[in-house]
Amino acid sequence: MSSYGDGEAPIICGYKRIIEPRWVEIGNHIWKINLAEDNYSGVVLIGSSLSNNIGCIHEYDKNIIHGHKVQHYSELKSDWDMWQTERFDKMISSNEFDWLYLYYEGNPNTLKLEFSITDAALRMSNATVENICFEGFGFGISAGTHSTIRNCELDAIGGRMQIGYDVYICYGNGIEFYVSKDIEDCIVENCVISRCYDCGITIQGSGRGKATPRNIIVRNNLIFQCCQGWEDFLRNDDDVVYENCVFENNVLLNNGMTSGFGYPEDRFKYCHLLGNNKTGNKGMIIRNNIFVGGNFYCSGAYEGVYKSNVWQGNTCVIKRGDFILSNYTGNKDVIRIPTTRGVFSSLQAATKDAILRYRELTGDQTTKFVIKSHRSINRRITKMKNRCLDNQKNK
Repeated sequence: MSSYGDGEAPIICGYKRIIEPRWVEIGNHIWKINLAEDNYSGVVLIGSSLSNNIGCIHEYDKNIIHGHKVQHYSELKSDWDMWQTERFDKMISSNEFDWLYLYYEGNPNTLKLEFSITDAALRMSNATVENICFEGFGFGISAGTHSTIRNCELDAIGGRMQIGYDVYICYGNGIEFYVSKDIEDCIVENCVISRCYDCGITIQGSGRGKATPRNIIVRNNLIFQCCQGWEDFLRNDDDVVYENCVFENNVLLNNGMTSGFGYPEDRFKYCHLLGNNKTGNKGMIIRNNIFVGGNFYCSGAYEGVYKSNVWQGNTCVIKRGDFILSNYTGNKDVIRIPTTRGVFSSLQAATKDAILRYRELTGDQTTKFVIKSHRSINRRITKMKNRCLDNQKNK
């Protein structure tokens, strides 16, 4: 699957766009709109209204997304909070998503809006996809064995409710390799991935005994403004490890900070890197990447340590107060770049101690931490993003 000819890459779009604004105010700044009527262009799915499970609202003239979906109607309290149903079990009725409810103190009928409604942008294996843009999907690319994804763009991915899960949860990864059986010989390179509800790129799964991720190479990508940039997350099986799986030479900017989606306030998973050490060292290779802005690494601990990855030559540009390590199971071992000297003789000494504790817990002896001001980091993010986008267009 690829583009054809010269010019801009084709866009495959998962948005459902309002033709005639028909929001109805029902009181207390809460509006509703019927998603089942014939009043939309773009992606219009026929059949069960379960397909109208909204991921985000997109102001298409401003390119701003809003994705704070709440479980209960009573939680509609701030601008752009949206609600459809509190049911998420497998027996959910077919018309639960006919209506969308929105808290908005202005008038949404004056805005140019569309909704992401479609599930996965693409499911693939034994294939190559290149030079394609995907935007406005509930999920990005679900990739199986022998998949190559090259020179693609993914934007505004996720936010839909996951039906049939054991708790209320929304989902949405950009590119996902799910390990339920062996996945091998895959490449993701020279892609631009932005504004994902969950992770930009991930290898994850249960392993199911002997299923193994092998020879999966993720390199030379730009990932920005996702909840997490990269995730390696194998579960359950101590003997399942990554075999020659590498995340290298990527640029990650401002992940965990401003995706446009909304998350629980007590969640620690806003970061560039999300790992899993609950069953021991998995051997994922993380090398020669640049991380700018945002929190660095979040994981669970295995026997009190976080030594899951092979760390080689990364650089993290971070501001004071942001964390370099956190535990997604709670607030244990949260290590931040300090803002005061505390019990130490100087701020420099306090900073050195924080980095040393990080290295002892993770085994990461090579990542270089560069501490900059908020303004300096923002300038660097803008410069690096523009350079990476220019390079991607010229490939």
